[in-house]
Amino acid sequence: MASFGRARRNQSGVLRPFALLVLVSLLLLLARNTDVVRGSSTFLTQLLVPVQRVLADVGAAGDRFASAISQIDRLRDDNARLLTENDRLTLENVRLREQAIAGQQAERLLTLQRTVPFESIPALVIARDPTGILHTIVLGIGTDDGVKVGHVVLSDQGLVGRVSEVGTNYSKVLLVTDSSSVVSALVQGSRATGIVRGQFGDSLIMDWLLQTEPVKEGDVVITAGLGIGDELRSLYPKGLVIGTIAQVQTAQAAAYNRAIVTPAVDLRRLEHVLVVKTN
Repeated sequence: MASFGRARRNQSGVLRPFALLVLVSLLLLLARNTDVVRGSSTFLTQLLVPVQRVLADVGAAGDRFASAISQIDRLRDDNARLLTENDRLTLENVRLREQAIAGQQAERLLTLQRTVPFESIPALVIARDPTGILHTIVLGIGTDDGVKVGHVVLSDQGLVGRVSEVGTNYSKVLLVTDSSSVVSALVQGSRATGIVRGQFGDSLIMDWLLQTEPVKEGDVVITAGLGIGDELRSLYPKGLVIGTIAQVQTAQAAAYNRAIVTPAVDLRRLEHVLVVKTN
């Protein structure tokens, strides 16, 4: 009986709040159209509108921030991809340009090779003295390719020099600008003859020009194909371009003039040459 009484009391305790809520709800439903309730609702709504605006602005700012972060990440990925592609295209462009330059040089050497009445071999310059003190270059061909000491070396612009040393897979070329290089030469227009020697620097000296010969600046100097005593032990073929006269030096008390000759070949920029088997 005591348990039954406690159960009834517990049930009554639960029903009272529920009944109270139902009663309040009914009162609110009955009073919702009254002026007091409508005024209170309007007042509370006006108070909440600024809060709602702040919350809406915060939410929109958060969305914009998240969108900006996502867009920055996407732009960073796109930028990295574009940089990689740009590097690849740059390297490809360099490679294609080098191939085009090598093709042009090979074509010019092939054209020269057809005009030379001797057997010849194209060769690549593999070493040079960057200071210009030693007037030599090294080629990537040697005795295995039939190269011998004394063979003439040309570029598509003119005379380069002669093979002075040769191994099985290399050749050393003494440039025409070396002080020990001596070439019999003639001025193409006036046919004046002389001796072209190398000197320190990148220019040449042409000696033994008769003062009576009409030699002037700009005249082309070519090989004469002549040997003079023991000084010219090996002949260069006739007609190879050596350079152009840059200055004529006249001596009052001498019968001969001297001319400074600018080499036809830019010897510091040589990459490909033609070795002519003149022996």
